[in-house]
Amino acid sequence: MDYFLSLGQNDIFISSLAVISGLLLGKIKVKGINLGTSGTLFTGLLFGLMGFGVPDSYFSWNLVIFVVAVGLLASEDALEVVRRFGFKFIALGIVATSVGALVTLLLVKILSTSSIDPLLLAGAYTGALTSSPGLGAALEATNANAMVTIGYTLTYPFGVVAVVLFVQVAASIFHIDVEKEKEELHSFLAKSKTLSDRRERSVPFAVVSFVLCMVLGIMLGKVSFLLPKIGHFSLGTTGGALIVSLVLGSLGKVGPFQMRMDTGTLVAFRSISLAYFLATVGLMAGPKVAATFANYGLLLICIGFFAALFSELVTFFVGRYFLKLNWVLLAGTICGAMTSTPGLGAAIEATGSEESGAGYGATYPVALLCMVIFTKLIIRLF
Repeated sequence: MDYFLSLGQNDIFISSLAVISGLLLGKIKVKGINLGTSGTLFTGLLFGLMGFGVPDSYFSWNLVIFVVAVGLLASEDALEVVRRFGFKFIALGIVATSVGALVTLLLVKILSTSSIDPLLLAGAYTGALTSSPGLGAALEATNANAMVTIGYTLTYPFGVVAVVLFVQVAASIFHIDVEKEKEELHSFLAKSKTLSDRRERSVPFAVVSFVLCMVLGIMLGKVSFLLPKIGHFSLGTTGGALIVSLVLGSLGKVGPFQMRMDTGTLVAFRSISLAYFLATVGLMAGPKVAATFANYGLLLICIGFFAALFSELVTFFVGRYFLKLNWVLLAGTICGAMTSTPGLGAAIEATGSEESGAGYGATYPVALLCMVIFTKLIIRLF
């Protein structure tokens, strides 16, 4: 008995068990659709409901490794993508965050039978769009009021589920030929490159270069800018690490540091860190999911799921049918417009292309700024 108790208290064992069971769950197909790596989120939630947990540091550690791997993988084409489609990314970042804020306010009007704490609502909005930087902005604006964190925590799992499922099933629902989209995008990028743009020889893996991206990314994410009438704004760990790895990766080599690494190695880092990241999200949120039904009811659940879902749908229709974006880029753009790291992993897996990371990275900064603005507006409106 002591043996099993000790296993239950071993954080690495619990998170790994959630990962392996989630990956097996993700292989199950229903009408040709499967969860893939996102299955670890659901097994993590189940383990969390059963009372298991892991330290908060597991979240940050796996997040930064995942983001740096994604940035380095997408860096080859990132500058060309931004140069050709920059305005579209800005527009979609504004669309997704504004729709999420509007749906949040409408649901409050429709479902709320009594007054609601605006701080709880602001946290719910950032959780629905799975935006940790948005949470940071809300906490800063409210002197770290606990109600903000509660709102974020209770809606976050439902926002994650909404974005992960959407990018997994959108191609099937809207009859998108993913392979054709990939071929068209790769053909376009190949034609856009000059001889000077060709990728330099890569190394199998450069530990110092990879960790350098992590260090510089965290440092950049901590830099705070004071914006008039908005307050302090920072990129956070995700934004900082992604931008640093995209920029350094596109340069190829920085002094003695080789930034071009073997794709297979980076994919391995990306895959394992994503699996543990999603499992950690589930484990952290699981114990609080039951409390959602008992203490906060239908409203926060609906905000968490429908604010995310409508943000995705509107962004998809605008991006696909009005702005004519390729699905591979659009899948990453949708997740970047929501600043959703779990969604990015699902988008890369669903499209089978690292270029989704370029769409994510190009949209993320403007979406992050909009998240800060709308979060503070919600607090003032209520």
